[in-house]
Amino acid sequence: MRRSAIEGMIKIIGGKDTIYKTVINNEVSAQKVYACWLDTIYWISSRTKYRLLDVAGSTQGIYQMAQEQVEAVMGKRGCERFVQHREHYKPSRVWNYLAQSGISYTYCQEPDFPQKLARIPDPPFGIFYKGELPKENVPAVAMIGARKCSTYGRCMAEQFAAAFAAHEVNIISGMAMGIDGISQAAALKAGGRSYAVLGCGVDIVYPRTNETLYQQLAAQGGLLSEYPPQMAPRSSMFPPRNRLISALSDVVLVVEACEKSGTLITVDMALEQGREVYAIPGRCTDSLSMGCNRLLRQGAVVASAPEDIIEDMGWGQCHTRKYSGKTSSIRLLETLSPTSQEVYAVLDVLPASQDGIVTKLREKNSTCTIPQIYQGLVELELKGLVMSQNGQYRIINAIV
Repeated sequence: MRRSAIEGMIKIIGGKDTIYKTVINNEVSAQKVYACWLDTIYWISSRTKYRLLDVAGSTQGIYQMAQEQVEAVMGKRGCERFVQHREHYKPSRVWNYLAQSGISYTYCQEPDFPQKLARIPDPPFGIFYKGELPKENVPAVAMIGARKCSTYGRCMAEQFAAAFAAHEVNIISGMAMGIDGISQAAALKAGGRSYAVLGCGVDIVYPRTNETLYQQLAAQGGLLSEYPPQMAPRSSMFPPRNRLISALSDVVLVVEACEKSGTLITVDMALEQGREVYAIPGRCTDSLSMGCNRLLRQGAVVASAPEDIIEDMGWGQCHTRKYSGKTSSIRLLETLSPTSQEVYAVLDVLPASQDGIVTKLREKNSTCTIPQIYQGLVELELKGLVMSQNGQYRIINAIV
């Protein structure tokens, strides 16, 4: 039998039933402690928790409900499981684990509960989080896409995320492999803030390869989950998680996706929530662009550059930090030698070998010698306009 999330917590804290002094001193309301206990019962849906709250009037009232009241809401089998849980696991045990693990919690009746979440059709009852919650008055973009992304998708994710960070726009995503994690890492690198909504307990790093990103998000943004701590990820938990990603955002941007990608589930939820959906166009022959191109045919807004979204949403007045994006790249190009400008003109966000670059220049009747071309590549790399990897060169920020 699979171990429940709360059993994992109790095992870690040793089953002690004493509650932390912060609760006794009313620094944390008793109602929040009871709400936290209720939210560790993962098999009770958010809608049922809200129904219980309507009947009982408070979270402490839910904990103290008579069996016949619980049965009226949850049925006989649900009532039996609820009572059994109440007998074995006390609210203080749950709160002790959170206090020891550096996990915070808020729920629907607390003033810090995100109002963007409260306004969606199926709001979570509460949120466990590390770091901080996203601020309501700060604009946010959900950047989503394929887990197995292309080089083009990676480049676009990095470029857009850096530009949003420069305009102090938060990046919301799921810390998944591919576009999600790349976008969030790029935003943090550019000095911005990013928030990950997890499809597991907030104290579980998933995927494990993103452990460094997990730590960075906790320090420079936040990690959120409606699932209780110690709750292992399951495939069925990710679609409900996606509704929170779109809900916390003002705009949803699909960077790259296959035609039948799970990313499109998030798009459907975003539209249901009244969010604007943008998509980055891709090549017609590229399978990883089929999802974005289909969205564009169906009415999604074209995002050919970060400035498209920034201007549409009126975020251009936000304080802008210095970043190596479109505007600064143009200024840098003006300082380059004529040879370097020629070389830059034939480069793309897709990697090209030195021989390929020479061939492209020859096709344009360039008179640059091979040593001059190599020198131009070095200058472009030193200026931060181009990066090389394994003998392949690509531009870092495309000027469109």
